[in-house]
Amino acid sequence: MRISALAEYEPPLCGEAEENRWITPAPRLVSVVAVPSPTPGLGREALGRMFGLVLEALDGRRPVAQLRGTMSAGVYEAMVTRVRSSSGWTHRLASLRSCAVSESVVEVSATVRVFRRGAPWRAVAVVGRVELREEGWVFTYLRVITPASSAGRRSG
Repeated sequence: MRISALAEYEPPLCGEAEENRWITPAPRLVSVVAVPSPTPGLGREALGRMFGLVLEALDGRRPVAQLRGTMSAGVYEAMVTRVRSSSGWTHRLASLRSCAVSESVVEVSATVRVFRRGAPWRAVAVVGRVELREEGWVFTYLRVITPASSAGRRSG
C-alpha cells in the first residue's frame, strides 16, 4: 500500500461555479412550545421496567422479595399471594398506558397476554397507581383483572 499526499484544493472564487457552492441558510426564529410529559418524573421506559419486574415475578422468574422496595406493604402482600396462584403461567406486556394525576402520582393500565405452553393466550388487564415517596416510585395499588369466564378456573 502506498500513501501519497492529496493535491491542494482551493474552492472556486465568487462568480466561478456559483451555483455549485453550498449556501448556508440564514437562521430563523422557531417558536418552541413545551410539551408536557404524560408522566412527569416517571418516564415510559421506567414505568415499563417496573411492570416488567412485576410480570417476571408473576412468571416465577424473579423472587417476589426483590419487589418489596417498589410496592407498598398491602400491594406486596397481595403480590405474594398472586404469585403463588399464578405458577406455570407466562405473562407478556402487550400495551401500557399512563396518566399523570400530579407530579408525584401516576395511574397506569396495561394489557398483558397470559398463556401456558401449548395453550392459546388470553388477555388480562392490569391497573395500578404509582406514587413518588421518599424511597422512590412505589406501587400503591396494583390489580390483575381476569376475564369473568376464566376467574373460576384460575386466579392468576
